[in-house]
Amino acid sequence: MKLLNLTNRYYIVIALFLLLISVSFLTYRVIYLMDREISDHMRYEKMQIEKQIALQPGIQDLHIILGDRIQIDPIPKFTTFKVILRDTTVLLSEGGKILKVPYRILSYEQLISNKSYRITLWRRLTENRDLGNGLVTTIILVTLDIIACFYFLNRWFSSKVWRPFYRAINVLKKFDLQKGGRVLFQRSNVEEFNTLNAELTKLTDKVTRDYRNLREFTENMSHETQTPLAIIRSKLELLLQSENLTEDQINHIRSTLDSVNRLSKMNKSLILLTRIENEQYATEDLVPMGQLVKKQLESLDVFIESKQLQVSTHIDDDMSVRMNLHLAEILLTNLFSNAIKYCTRGGELNIMLTTQRLVVSNSGPPLTIPGDQIFERFKKGDSPDSVGLGLAIVKKIGGHCNLQLQYDYINGMHCFYVEFRPERVVVRTV
Repeated sequence: MKLLNLTNRYYIVIALFLLLISVSFLTYRVIYLMDREISDHMRYEKMQIEKQIALQPGIQDLHIILGDRIQIDPIPKFTTFKVILRDTTVLLSEGGKILKVPYRILSYEQLISNKSYRITLWRRLTENRDLGNGLVTTIILVTLDIIACFYFLNRWFSSKVWRPFYRAINVLKKFDLQKGGRVLFQRSNVEEFNTLNAELTKLTDKVTRDYRNLREFTENMSHETQTPLAIIRSKLELLLQSENLTEDQINHIRSTLDSVNRLSKMNKSLILLTRIENEQYATEDLVPMGQLVKKQLESLDVFIESKQLQVSTHIDDDMSVRMNLHLAEILLTNLFSNAIKYCTRGGELNIMLTTQRLVVSNSGPPLTIPGDQIFERFKKGDSPDSVGLGLAIVKKIGGHCNLQLQYDYINGMHCFYVEFRPERVVVRTV
């Protein structure tokens, strides 16, 4: 969720909570004041009626009903000074319908000119409730209007305030270590954003320097290390061909030569892993995977024949995958070499390639390490001459090229699955 939407959500929730409390309090106060005003007005009418009866002796003995508001009845005897104020409901017929109409009644006894009267005032409360409902509706509409204005104005102000931040994000998205160069951020009127941009500039400069130094180190390591190793290997091979060597000397030379070869392989593998991690294989090609699988198998025919393996293939020649060609070759070579190396003599080697996956399986005894560790570095099982980086390179290539890797051991077969993403697969149509 974007920061602007998150802040707007919190603001709206808080605003709704505060407005709800405010509206409830305001509605209560308005209705309370209106209700009190009605009662006060009825008491005022009470005093006016008393004056009129006292000033007009001709109406003192009459039963008077004025509309639905005032009723004056002479009574034989005055009994109490108590004034009764209560709410009630009266059934009225309007347009053939029976309606329940709320009323407020003020009833009391009054002694005027030595005569007793019971005076009743009726006040219809329908208008009061209608006014209360209208007030609530008006407040709700005003509340919605305030929230809507607050939401859009906040988005507008926030977009202007946060514009330097989004510009910095776009600059970082376009930043490429391989192209190098210095990252430049635009200055802002907000001091905090200028501080952030300055720190980001320092950080990207440091990352660029570190990347350049690491790349130079790997290139120098690749060049400078392989040359001495090649010289040592050639010297040991010449020494191995010398005469008058004892059996122990020959064994020591061969052991040293094997260690040099392993060191050379390890050096190449580690350099390859570093280059993949440094995104030095960013270019992508449309690799004809079916043809490449057949080519890699043909290059390993000598090793397949030496172990007398029974090879079964099911290859889709019409499918291609978008990935780096060099990495695709290394991926297939490592998978096939691993399967041939650990396959039992005279065993089975199965290769299946479809538009969804590549499956490489070989017969062999179960692993001596957990299956979930097979793609980790320097996990080489029972093979002493293995470097332990072949499948680690496969995993690294899979992560770089968005390929999903999986291993399973089923019915005496080691199965390696390489899942292709549908958007990276292209099928040739005739």
